[in-house]
Amino acid sequence: MTERTYGVDIETRIEIEQLISELLYRLDHNQADITWELYTEDAVTEGPLGAMNGREAIKAWGAKRAQQTDVVGRHVIGGIRLAWEDGILAGTVTYLTFRDAAEDVLKPASVGEFREQYRKVDGAWCFARREIVPVFGGANAAAHAKRLAEAANAGPR
Repeated sequence: MTERTYGVDIETRIEIEQLISELLYRLDHNQADITWELYTEDAVTEGPLGAMNGREAIKAWGAKRAQQTDVVGRHVIGGIRLAWEDGILAGTVTYLTFRDAAEDVLKPASVGEFREQYRKVDGAWCFARREIVPVFGGANAAAHAKRLAEAANAGPR
């Protein structure tokens, strides 16, 4: 059984919200090549694009993603829930993702949640685990993942 407490102090909440915002800003503004800085060395991410284990894998993915300058997207988040679960700070963040490649750019390409765990490293909060879970638009997320993979396999532009 998970021991869950919601006593997250306001300073920690602000630091985590800033961490989340910084990651999404970098993703939305063609700075994926420096997102790795926000993760622990042993971080794990999972989602429609697959799984990445470790900071080096995230760094390699970010470098490739930053080269895809023709992909424009924006994340809108809300409902940030933080709780201590078995001594680990965990969060659930509701998201909407919009992409210019969508059939109707004014409809979200994906709606879901980020399920995250955070760990402090050298005095700063980092992502230790991040799972992207589309609740609606999973087919759109899969199509986007396929387009990115095809673009990556096509080589430099």
